[in-house]
Amino acid sequence: MIKINVKISPILALLVVLGAAGMAEGAATLRVCDCRACGCQYLSIQEAIDMATPGDTVLVRSGSFIGNINVTKPIILKGEKWKGRDLPIINADGNGSCITVSADGVRVESIRVTDSGNESGDAGIRVLSNNATIINNVATGNRGAGIILEGSRNSEVFANVAAENAVGVLLYNSADNLLTNNRLFNNTVLDAFDDGKNRWDDGTVGNYYGSFNCTDEDGDEICDSVYEIPGGSSIDAQTIVG
Repeated sequence: MIKINVKISPILALLVVLGAAGMAEGAATLRVCDCRACGCQYLSIQEAIDMATPGDTVLVRSGSFIGNINVTKPIILKGEKWKGRDLPIINADGNGSCITVSADGVRVESIRVTDSGNESGDAGIRVLSNNATIINNVATGNRGAGIILEGSRNSEVFANVAAENAVGVLLYNSADNLLTNNRLFNNTVLDAFDDGKNRWDDGTVGNYYGSFNCTDEDGDEICDSVYEIPGGSSIDAQTIVG
């Protein structure tokens, strides 16, 4: 039998151990509840965000949260239905935006937002960064817009509801963003506004606008005519029939 002795230097061994520990640790999930007896680590969404590190998930269980949230690092902010209750709701109480996304690479998912302020830039969800993903949220009853992208690029706004706001979805000084499968209706000023050049359909499906009356003669649930987004040159060529 041939014996082979392999010597590993102390430095290499230490690097292996540290690497394994880092892989085991991975991204963390920080849970937020609105009651002390609900078993979460945090009662405050903002505190959980402040304690998170890039790549973490801040998971917010059903409940009502008052105030303004600022997402300052690339994390996932996600709502969760809990014990038969609806998705969590963030209420700005008529002041500022419910959620402001100020870091690149943020995902905001499955959260209800309401009662933003009505100053310029106030919204249910306000995105001031790039590469954001805004998905499956419900923005209603905001005095400003339901969702705003301001100076944003390469972000995706998908499968949200924006209803009964001043404006449903507003894009200002933004470009190269994709918006599909959103339902925008019963907004008092406009369902949509875009002063830049963005994609409001992916070539197959676009969005639903309650203010746009269209025909669908072939019955494919896509409007026969394009919807020109107010504000600039963007169009939705695959508008969804209500």
